Amino acid sequence: MIYLKKNMTVHVLSPENIRYVDISTPNVRGDIPLGNLLRLKLVDSCVSEFSAVLTVVGEKNISQFSLVYDKGRSDSLFKSNLDICISDMRPIALPDVALSESGARSYALSLFRKSSSGGSVKANAYGLKAVLNKIASVGDYVFLDISYLNRSNLKFDIDEISFKIDDKKQIRASNSQSIDLVPEYVFSQVSSFHKYYRNVFVFRKFTFPGNKILNVTLSEKQISGRELSFGIRYSDLLNADTLEH
Repeated sequence: MIYLKKNMTVHVLSPENIRYVDISTPNVRGDIPLGNLLRLKLVDSCVSEFSAVLTVVGEKNISQFSLVYDKGRSDSLFKSNLDICISDMRPIALPDVALSESGARSYALSLFRKSSSGGSVKANAYGLKAVLNKIASVGDYVFLDISYLNRSNLKFDIDEISFKIDDKKQIRASNSQSIDLVPEYVFSQVSSFHKYYRNVFVFRKFTFPGNKILNVTLSEKQISGRELSFGIRYSDLLNADTLEH
């Protein structure tokens, strides 16, 4: 239950991003200043007592609360900051959301906390070294944990890191087909690095035939910038570790 007061604002913090809010009374105004924060306020301080229902729909869960404004109630019942707890939430099925952004970040962080020393070197060029630390999976999602080491004295300004499914063997351009893959989530948004860069890229599950390969390319923001590529076989994806919290 959420109690309201005249000239006071209630902030409701959700553990996941809020997709939709319904307030069953015109006496309360709400907005979402941040992705996971709902702000509530009485529209008119002269309004009479009322009760209503607040519905908050997140990325994977729904929560409902009673909104109460009663002039006679004690001010001690009023709280200006509230958290939506797990006990308040019920799971929902949204066809376009299987793994929430907060969930993806949580799994990526668990990978990031592990040492990258066991990874395999995939490419060396221009003083750069690419290391594939781990391939992991959660449900219908694939996580690629990748590091780059810069042994040169030049800072590397990242233009992009691209992911493309290409033919293993180069054939005529007219017959060659390249498919771009776009990550659903990227753990760290970094534009440059001096000596070391590590990131986790999250994709929806994908497949490709044995005569294809997933090429990962790091390119630099220069006219004649450095570029480093390495390939991941489909058999490597099939051997991905299962990721757990």
